[in-house]
Amino acid sequence: LVKNVTDGWPAVEHWTKEELLRRYPDVMVGMGRSKDLGQTGPDDAGDALTKTTIQDFIVNHMHDPKGEKYVFDRKLNMPDGLLDDCQPYPMPTRMFADYGEALKGMGAPERTMWKDHLALTIGRDMQGLTFHRHNAAWNVVVYGSKRWILYDAERITHNKTRLKRMTRDVDNPIQLSTPDWIRKLYHMDERMDEIRNYGHDCVQRAGEMLYVPKGWAHMVVNIGDTIAVVSERGLDAMEP
Repeated sequence: LVKNVTDGWPAVEHWTKEELLRRYPDVMVGMGRSKDLGQTGPDDAGDALTKTTIQDFIVNHMHDPKGEKYVFDRKLNMPDGLLDDCQPYPMPTRMFADYGEALKGMGAPERTMWKDHLALTIGRDMQGLTFHRHNAAWNVVVYGSKRWILYDAERITHNKTRLKRMTRDVDNPIQLSTPDWIRKLYHMDERMDEIRNYGHDCVQRAGEMLYVPKGWAHMVVNIGDTIAVVSERGLDAMEP
């Protein structure tokens, strides 16, 4: 966890629900069930993601208990206003590292190297993605808080049985939601000891960045209504 990442970000004032509705009501986003997004990953959710606007999501879907809709759109082409709200960015991408100086020398604005792979996430209390894995990523909470449970990739890279035993109820093929996993499975068997010895269980608050190393299994649940920005693509080049 890195603190005070959003110091100076306009997003601190612009990304409350009220201000998003006033400033960016017509921005298109993808929404889906958080449980589905955790199982497939946001990039592969396909038909599970429904296109809507920020205004429609916040007004009609965000607090609908039957809908369970959650915005986590990694393919969102961030409009300039939302993009400018998040500067300075906390970490460069591979494109910036490899071609940044050349692109800037050609007159390309720095934001072009971020525009296509920042993800906006918007969700209500107790929503979040179930256990999943991907490349290295960072997540910055702008509004609200998140609880994270992370599990070291070295414990599961060559042990799919342990991964399944840790993240699922092996006697029940139905994927539990993040809150239900914490309530029903976390304290059972070796899970809690494994996380304490080979992972992390932490709370990320507004203004903080959480870095997820490549391949680490992780799950997250919102504490109250939460809005965050995420980047994944290209960070692997930054790891030692």
